[in-house]
Amino acid sequence: MSSHPSRRRFLTRLSAFGAALGLLSPRLADASEAPSRSAEDDPWISRLKGKNRVVFHSHLASDGIALRWAQTFLDTQKSAYGLTDADSSVVVGLNGRAIGLLFNDAIWGKYPIGETLQMPGPRNANVALVAQLVSRGVIILACNNSIRAAGQRFLPEAQRGDAALRTAFSDEARANLLPGVDVVPAMIVTLQQAQDRGCRYIYGGG
Repeated sequence: MSSHPSRRRFLTRLSAFGAALGLLSPRLADASEAPSRSAEDDPWISRLKGKNRVVFHSHLASDGIALRWAQTFLDTQKSAYGLTDADSSVVVGLNGRAIGLLFNDAIWGKYPIGETLQMPGPRNANVALVAQLVSRGVIILACNNSIRAAGQRFLPEAQRGDAALRTAFSDEARANLLPGVDVVPAMIVTLQQAQDRGCRYIYGGG
């Protein structure tokens, strides 16, 4: 008779453990069934068709050197080796502060973008260069993680602590990217994807 209470306690604990598993199992199932993103879903990858492939990357503005090197690469391939722009796949990937190089004049004139990048002025001096590169088939990519954090870099200092203002700025920045710029989830992943597909990595920053 003395064993019955012990048996009841054991069964109670077993039942509770089973209930806990029942509560946990749907969460595990949800995690395993979550849709996965394929790298091939990123549309810029399908544009890598040239024989000569290179990715210029920077997280610093550095006077737009990553953009200018992309131009120099194509110009030299043409003048020195007789190649066309289509013979090369050139990628420019910018994150961190460097994404400010890809904002239009409207947002440059409204916020201290130039001052933050040590390129003072109400206009983005790289607008024409970006348009030229896009017309020549250069793939220009901006990091979404950096856009989300852009308010911490480009808002006036007194406003950077306001979460609502930071969110509003990131939305505004995304809406004011230069034409032809594509947004990727995270530049650190994009650089790996580019190199996996034959792009030589060149860092264009100070």
